[in-house]
Amino acid sequence: MLRLTTIGLNGTSRSINNQRVIKSVIGLRFNSKKSKKDNQQMDLSQIPIKSVGAIVDFYIPPPIFSSPIKSWANLILRRMGLFVINTYSVVKYKQDTKLKLKFYDWKEDAMQKFVKANKVFASGCNLPASKRSDYIKMQLENNTGSLVQKKLIERAKTFPISGKLSWDLVKVVKSPKIVSFMVIPDGNNIATFIQFVMKVRTKQKVSFNDGTNNKETERVVDDYLVYTLNPYTDELVLVGTVFESDHLRNLQGETSQSMKLMNAFQDRCADIFRSNPNKD
Repeated sequence: MLRLTTIGLNGTSRSINNQRVIKSVIGLRFNSKKSKKDNQQMDLSQIPIKSVGAIVDFYIPPPIFSSPIKSWANLILRRMGLFVINTYSVVKYKQDTKLKLKFYDWKEDAMQKFVKANKVFASGCNLPASKRSDYIKMQLENNTGSLVQKKLIERAKTFPISGKLSWDLVKVVKSPKIVSFMVIPDGNNIATFIQFVMKVRTKQKVSFNDGTNNKETERVVDDYLVYTLNPYTDELVLVGTVFESDHLRNLQGETSQSMKLMNAFQDRCADIFRSNPNKD
């Protein structure tokens, strides 16, 4: 029991201590001309929510029984530690905002934004190259974060002019589940934004026609989607994706210790169609 408490509380404590780095990165994303000191003192409530990218290397518990037996005890402890951190964030959310938790509404909105991001990207790829960027920006203005839009535009630019792409959600195989929940406080340590990871298991169909042949793929996919939420206005944007952690990773990631690492992490997570580096 002592070891469990230590894991949970240390993770929470490090998360709180890293808020200065987190707020600095958010400030720099919003206005790169401001000094480091100005960014640390910036009122987060004045920053557009689309500027708040994925700011934590979230721990996503891997399946215990698919991992080496020697790691099972540590994996169980990490799951318990994650539960402590999530519980702390939920309590802080309630205390700071005086608002009710709206998990059902958040998940429904998050799912709609996930579907729209995929459909808009596919539609954008089918447009003339000169129109793709503006189309994606306009359609996803209140749907995704700025970095996600940037990454989707970069990918759309590489799509062949003669190709045709379509994406469809066949069905939701398993109900969406919020697996990580974190409060982002302002300079007074009051909750300003929420960031959460939602796991969704869906069956998706992708069709690609190169002008001669049509290739259609249908498969079940597990996605871990990262969202930033303004709980006072209910604004919600998709800011990235993460992957299941391996059995060796500790509960606390390393990215929040350094602005350089966190900036790189935000850019990487915003590329929502990247391959999982943990799989061959």
